[in-house]
Amino acid sequence: MLNPHPHRVPVPLPFRPPASPASQGSLFFTMAEATEAPSRASASLPRKKFAVPPVKIACLSCRASRTRCNGGQPCASCVTKDRECVYKPSRRGGPRIRKKSRPLSDYQDLATSLPPKVEELPQHDLQVEEYIGPGAGLKLLADVFQDSDAIYDHLFQSPVNESSFNIQIPVARTYGNNDSAILNAYYIWIHPYFPILPPPEQVPVLDQPLALAETQSDSFQEPLSAISLAISAILALVPSPVDSNPSSEDSVRWRRTYSQFLAKTALESIENESERPESSVDPSKALDDADGEVLRAQFHPSVPLEVESIIALDLLSVYEYAQRGNMKKMRARAGAALVAAMSLFLHTKNDVEDSYSEARRRVWWMTYICVCQGSIVSNTPPTFEAFGSSYTARYPTIESDPQAWPAFVRSQQAILAATQFVIDFNKVRKAEGDMTRIYNRMRELEGLLEPLITQSESWSTNYSLTQPVDHSEATVAHALRCMSRIKLNSARIKVHRYCAFFDVAVFTSKHCDLASLPKQDPHGSEPQRLGACCMTTMHSPPPSAYSRSSRSLSPGSSENSSPGMNEHIQSNISDFPFSRHESSRICLKAALNIASMFDAMPYPNPASQFCENPIYLNPRSTMITPRTMPSFACCAMQSSYALLMVKDRIETIYPKTNGSNSVLVDNLRDRLQQGLLSVLATLENYATAFEALGGMRG
Repeated sequence: MLNPHPHRVPVPLPFRPPASPASQGSLFFTMAEATEAPSRASASLPRKKFAVPPVKIACLSCRASRTRCNGGQPCASCVTKDRECVYKPSRRGGPRIRKKSRPLSDYQDLATSLPPKVEELPQHDLQVEEYIGPGAGLKLLADVFQDSDAIYDHLFQSPVNESSFNIQIPVARTYGNNDSAILNAYYIWIHPYFPILPPPEQVPVLDQPLALAETQSDSFQEPLSAISLAISAILALVPSPVDSNPSSEDSVRWRRTYSQFLAKTALESIENESERPESSVDPSKALDDADGEVLRAQFHPSVPLEVESIIALDLLSVYEYAQRGNMKKMRARAGAALVAAMSLFLHTKNDVEDSYSEARRRVWWMTYICVCQGSIVSNTPPTFEAFGSSYTARYPTIESDPQAWPAFVRSQQAILAATQFVIDFNKVRKAEGDMTRIYNRMRELEGLLEPLITQSESWSTNYSLTQPVDHSEATVAHALRCMSRIKLNSARIKVHRYCAFFDVAVFTSKHCDLASLPKQDPHGSEPQRLGACCMTTMHSPPPSAYSRSSRSLSPGSSENSSPGMNEHIQSNISDFPFSRHESSRICLKAALNIASMFDAMPYPNPASQFCENPIYLNPRSTMITPRTMPSFACCAMQSSYALLMVKDRIETIYPKTNGSNSVLVDNLRDRLQQGLLSVLATLENYATAFEALGGMRG
């Protein structure tokens, strides 16, 4: 009998490498072994067996180059390379297995747990006043993809052994030091949204993660290179399929701690590979010699060793933003990657093609994207000449859609230009300077964005949400097209937002370049409401900046706003090259486009099977597999801001639906409601793995 649900994730089994089973130890277990985990937590773990036991002390040169030392005087490696062999007592010694000298508990203080919060799908219309609380009032959603038949079949079609989910301790997703398993997982979970590696040679196989229990964290096999560590740090944030309660406080904290350990170890690995052994013995000799060769196997056969650290830094830049909410470190990681990429001349065109050419192009352009994104989310000018003519490297190639990459880069440049416009606009407005240049720039940007968005609306969106990645990269092309449309429409909102809504503050926290509400009096009981911006006609600005009686907000939403400033704002409104009505209509359309493109973004497919419906973390979970690498999540806030402002305006002008416009009013309300739900569902899906985004959805 055929399986009526081919998209269901099979029960994951552990990878079985050719090595002896004893080499895996007992710290990794699968769903079938989960019930025995508590009783075995304190059991002794078998050590990895080596053909030749490792020496207790390795020479400085071998330790710096991470090569095996035979302990000779001098050692075989130093004899071969004709270099000085110096020994210094090791602080660790023994096999390459982390011991108590650096336990994961060292990183516990870096993580602050998020309390679980589960709410049902709202059964009533969304009220605008509900969006003026923490996290902009954005609530968790139940699964919006299931109907009653799908829910019933999902729960009762296939009997599941209850004991398999009886896990009493937190577990995290891991792949040990199995590079092939890590690479396979990369193509499933990361590559569709961050294609920094060349296309896969074949469709990824079934994802088979191992489960690392918190009680067994003192000894485990970690990845050996910076790139595998950085990828593993991202993957560790995805809940393990054997975790019966992945949103619990303990599970979230353990995933956070383990992921941060891997991220820090990746940075250490980058430093170690650039370390010179002679620097500890004879620094003057270190200056004379050329850079040392990295002696280890490539992580990917089509990626040269010298760019692996750049890839790791790019991945860690997204990690710092989406998981840790640290935009300063996000920019630092991307900046370091940019310097390293340009030192290898990856930004220049090379007419000589070899097996590494595609990898170099992808590394350069993803680094470029990361550096630009750091400026966009932090609302700061870029640290390099983003539109310089020296960037002549060819675009990467996607077999199924050769124009996907150029469109993606253009969209990033467009939203970066719009962000710079917002920065310049706010500076001139704050200084009460001449706005002529700003108005001209606004007209120029709209002239650039409008044809790009019109062209993007002709792109096909009829694509499976869960098609596996293959060599043609059709899934990657579709994701890049969706992200391109999201960025273009977000750029358009940035350009028109002030003219349409006067940047009235809605959210209690600052998101990207959106202003936040002033802190509320903790003793005050009356909530703030939107309204002042909608009490007038669609073409005129609000009459005052802040009204105590109505507790409403408008331009310059601050009790300290001066009458002079308000008069200056109102006097300049009529000088905008677009009317308030035109800009509002543009923002509404752009916001709805963003919401629909988030809905069209593909989901990871750990089953590696062709299916139509999203896949769940495990057969009993209600969580859809989370998308990853959400560095552009701030676009969701741009969309929700515009939708909330239009919703407030329509509720103010048309408080009752009866009348000649009732059909149109109800239709627009429905569109706004669906757009907000799409944004909320997107943020909820991202927040399954990336905690920092939880502040966006409340």
